[in-house]
Amino acid sequence: MAQISDNADHNGNGTSTSRRELTFDGISEPTHVAPGLEYPTGTKFWLLMLTIAAVLMLISIDMNIVATAVPSITNHFHTIADVGWYSSAFRLSQCAFQFVFGQAYQRFSIKRVFLFANATLIAGSLICGAAATSSMLIVGRAVAGLGTAGLLSGCFVILVHSTPLRRRPMFTGVMGAIEGLATLSAPLVGGAIVQSLGWRWCFYINAPIGAVTFLLTTRCFSDPPNPSNFDHTPLRGKLRQLDLLSNLFFIPALTSLFLALSWAGTKYPWRSSAVITPLVAFVILMAAFIFHQIRREDTAALPLRILKHRSIIAGSIFIMCGNSTGNVLEYYLPTYYQVVRGYSPAQSGYLMLPIILAGTIGALVHGFGTSALGYYAPFMLAASIIMPIAAGLITTFELTTSLTQLITYTAFSGLGYGVGFSGPQNAVQTVLPAEDVSLGTSVLLFAQSFGPAVAIAIAQVLFLDRLELNLGRMVPGLRAADLNSMGLTQIVTELSPERATEARLAVDRSIIQTWYLVVGLACATMVGSLLMEWRSVKTRRD
Repeated sequence: MAQISDNADHNGNGTSTSRRELTFDGISEPTHVAPGLEYPTGTKFWLLMLTIAAVLMLISIDMNIVATAVPSITNHFHTIADVGWYSSAFRLSQCAFQFVFGQAYQRFSIKRVFLFANATLIAGSLICGAAATSSMLIVGRAVAGLGTAGLLSGCFVILVHSTPLRRRPMFTGVMGAIEGLATLSAPLVGGAIVQSLGWRWCFYINAPIGAVTFLLTTRCFSDPPNPSNFDHTPLRGKLRQLDLLSNLFFIPALTSLFLALSWAGTKYPWRSSAVITPLVAFVILMAAFIFHQIRREDTAALPLRILKHRSIIAGSIFIMCGNSTGNVLEYYLPTYYQVVRGYSPAQSGYLMLPIILAGTIGALVHGFGTSALGYYAPFMLAASIIMPIAAGLITTFELTTSLTQLITYTAFSGLGYGVGFSGPQNAVQTVLPAEDVSLGTSVLLFAQSFGPAVAIAIAQVLFLDRLELNLGRMVPGLRAADLNSMGLTQIVTELSPERATEARLAVDRSIIQTWYLVVGLACATMVGSLLMEWRSVKTRRD
């Protein structure tokens, strides 16, 4: 289970996103508590806890519901060219603005920043639901990702300022259970909504939930007295401290990379200027971003002194590759179930349960095992062994693979992911002094958002390239232009029964060949596991 561990007087940025995108666990008391700070009590307190719980449900469902709706979305817009962008745009925006919101919670009103993020997520969801084109849906996902970045940080900050340390573990445990339930229910909810109301309501459903959390936050949460974010620094100075210049380099750099990956080999040849130009722009902008981080030193968006710790580098590699493994696998599983096997959206949602349930069990094994042994590195090593084996087994899926094998292999993958995912978060809390935990957590948040954003973009290129090749062999006369103007299920349903079977086989082979990337990413987690220092959580250095 993902963990949040942070100090509120740094950047409040203590969230974790992935398949189990966020969970509260191991929160530490702010180093400097404002004199006279009074925690909310009574009805006001419980309504505030209800608000945080609702926000966690909102974010978790929004992150996990899209994959189930992808086949229906591609059918509606008659294109499969943008499949990867529905996820990558969200994660690009989320990871790019994670540091900005962390700094904003330090320097501005916590309540106002949180409400801004809440309103932004609602706006993004409405844009997605009302999208008239695939491009408009992508823009909406990016806006929703921006709001999510702020809400993730904000939930942690509000919880720290609303509960005393002695009572916090109980409430963080409850919030973790609520988040897990929301993650578990997302594929089921998505499948039911798509089948009954249509894919647009997968996004519209966020609006009423978001409106309720907005009103509850307005009424129930008050900014703490005399916090550091209400100093006398002029507005221009506060905006300068947010290091917005880093984002002016970073966001265009990643956008250029994703454009190149989306176009290469599908819309344009690899050697065309349309692909080479954004790749060159990516290299130049990333060089400028890195130089800017070096120049700003400890005030940079990515403080380089944190990256000097071996465990932080190892944890970032592990979580980036591990999270990418899970996201690419789960992003294409609903497509396999619905297009290749012919299951309904609701049925494909049910078939996602084993991987999530097993992941939850794995997280519990990691938590209790680390508490008992004191070491998290062995569980990361176990995960790096289990995940490649499970990914390899999943690449054997065929049209005739039994339901037992589908459930067993995907559950095995979820188990491996759950066993290792919390390791890097434990490393941050163990190897860094208390005042640097928030910064280390931010680095991991960036890695676990950046990895899937890039991996899914690459997977999209592989899938479309393999799909064109495999369909061309099995269904002669079907051109790339035809694919780009068709939905995934339309490729099968608009053919004769004989050719439809061949088309399903082609889609199956294309997905399997795309999942070879998952095998490689799962193997790459071993690099992080082997580099990780063997430090005991029982001897944490404060």
